Amino acid sequence: MSKGNDEKKPGVKRLLLVVSFAVSLSAAAALVTGATLSRLSSTGTTQSNSFAAGTVTLTSDTSGTCTVSSMLPGSSPSPCSLKATYSGNIPAYLAVDVLIETQSGNGGTNLYNPSDSTHDLQVALTSTSPSVTYTVPVSSTTCPLSAPSGSTCYELDNEIVSLTPFTNASGPATFSTTVSLPANTTTGYRGGAAQVILTAHAAQSGNNSAGGCTAGATCSTVHWS
Repeated sequence: MSKGNDEKKPGVKRLLLVVSFAVSLSAAAALVTGATLSRLSSTGTTQSNSFAAGTVTLTSDTSGTCTVSSMLPGSSPSPCSLKATYSGNIPAYLAVDVLIETQSGNGGTNLYNPSDSTHDLQVALTSTSPSVTYTVPVSSTTCPLSAPSGSTCYELDNEIVSLTPFTNASGPATFSTTVSLPANTTTGYRGGAAQVILTAHAAQSGNNSAGGCTAGATCSTVHWS
């Protein structure tokens, strides 16, 4: 959109967007191993027993982290990506938490605004291996202390990646975040900003159940921590 076009169409102003894609990874394991031993021999033979808890481990490749600025109406920049690889020695479920922090600019309206879904920043989250489309949060929540001043935050946690547990032979799950700004975006969004933050985490599948859950949505039957 050139300066000359702005002068010919009063009220059409440049919209600026900053989108940052931050990543943190956590893994949780909760294994309890118990044993009851009874010696029936009278010889006093010493018996040695050793027990080791399994490990639930995630590694990440955040080379797909990105920042987009000076975004104009009608534009769709390249996706940002996060690759999470499960390397634990026991099967585990993988989930992702989605947090969107958003701020208003000199137009006065937060860039991500679910109450005006036809004009605000459009956010979509998908993954490959497996292929899943995830629910994007639309309910506001308390912002973390790290959020920029003046933020409004939306969060949805524990969106399960697959009902089939991951193993260290499963290969990586790659998450892609795409954003776009509708061509009919109004000047109220001018200068707004948003940050989309993903946190991938895992929980052992043993003694856990994903029954009734749907891939790409919050799964409350798995104990994630």
